[in-house]
Amino acid sequence: MLKLAKNPSLIRLKTRGESVCPISKTVDSFEVTLEYIPRGAALAIEEFKQMVDSYRGREMLHEEVAVDLMERVKAAVNPPYVKVVLKSYYIGVEIEIIAESGGTQPLYI
Repeated sequence: MLKLAKNPSLIRLKTRGESVCPISKTVDSFEVTLEYIPRGAALAIEEFKQMVDSYRGREMLHEEVAVDLMERVKAAVNPPYVKVVLKSYYIGVEIEIIAESGGTQPLYI
């Protein structure tokens, strides 16, 4: 965690990760985007990457990964708003899972 002297309006981090499908036991690759409004603290980039990498080899549905990651970010930096978007493909179908906490989505102008 990084202490912030000044808070930006929004922090967005994006990377790739993988978990194991508990149904088929195959490796599921995904792209994850984290957005949050900082409140005096921010995740270090390495901390975010370690969080995402911690799902490698674990049997978890992508829906569970998105919610778990959101909860871990909330516990780490206590943001007033956090959103995790996890995208993957299965048999040619794009899947997008959104886990969001903290009220309404920020308005971008």
